[in-house]
Amino acid sequence: MKRSIILYLLAFLIIGAAAYKVIKERRKKNITKTAVTAPVFPVEGYLVRDTIAEYELQTIGTIRANESVHIVSEISKRLIFINFSEGTFVTKGTLLFKLDDADLKARLEKFTLMEALAMQNEQRNKTLLEKGGISQGVYDEVLNNLKTIQADIHLIQVELDKTEIRAPFSGMIGLRNVSNGAFITPDMILTRLQDVSKVRIDFSIPERYANSIEPGLKISFTLPANPEVFTATIKASQPNIDVTTRNLKIMAMTDNSSGLILPGSSVKVSLQFEESQRSIFVPSQCLVPSLKGYNVYVVSEGKAILREVIVGRRTNKSVQLLDGTKPGDTLIMTNLLRIRPGSKVEIINTI
Repeated sequence: MKRSIILYLLAFLIIGAAAYKVIKERRKKNITKTAVTAPVFPVEGYLVRDTIAEYELQTIGTIRANESVHIVSEISKRLIFINFSEGTFVTKGTLLFKLDDADLKARLEKFTLMEALAMQNEQRNKTLLEKGGISQGVYDEVLNNLKTIQADIHLIQVELDKTEIRAPFSGMIGLRNVSNGAFITPDMILTRLQDVSKVRIDFSIPERYANSIEPGLKISFTLPANPEVFTATIKASQPNIDVTTRNLKIMAMTDNSSGLILPGSSVKVSLQFEESQRSIFVPSQCLVPSLKGYNVYVVSEGKAILREVIVGRRTNKSVQLLDGTKPGDTLIMTNLLRIRPGSKVEIINTI
């Protein structure tokens, strides 16, 4: 009886050991099968490198004439002559308006006669002074009277000059606001004169681009009603940042001999910048958005490693990475929706 029990126990142990061995072998096969069938994702990679990036900034500007002035009178007089055709080119010094000067000419004639008499009187008294016939004080009064009359004559001549309103520079004359016979006062705008042979483009850029601006830099711009692309050269910028807008105001100039660019037009301005220092720029499709910002997948030993990055400037096709990567890293550009941290990947192309 004891012998039978022992035999049964031995048989049970042998069968249990055999079953355990079978189960263990099956588990090993399943693990091996799982490892063999783990997916490997084909991806395209981007090799991180230091670059000097170029990028474009677009903003809105305003066209202004090279020179522009409202033509007004310095004195109140009646207008007697208009010497230009509206909308035409006039040269510097051209007589535009003539005001009535009859009273001034009459006063000038009067003081001219007084001057002649005063000069004769001065000469006579000078001779008497030299002979001791009069005192120095008497002669000084006579001389002072002559100089006073001459000063009045000069003042009338200045007033006469103001009756002739001339073009201060060459340019296109605008529409006139008065007619012959009108009484002109200094607060009346008679017309407008503009030099449009050259035009200026006034625009502003954010303060972070201020160090990239220097005289001589080329810009391009387009007009709303003209598909042609024009170019201009930056001439100057304000020496300070506007504290309200945090923008830098810039002025560029361009030739307008064709007359196609009209002052007052709004324009779309484009500036091409180049980074002064090397930095890391990667294609925008490398970025993986997250709740905290952005991540990228870095390839390490055939696996995708998720890494958090800090984003800087953007261009049309690339983005600057300020932290999180280094030159020599390979970033994954494609298949980003399928891979997960730790996924096996195969780089089929690297740029």
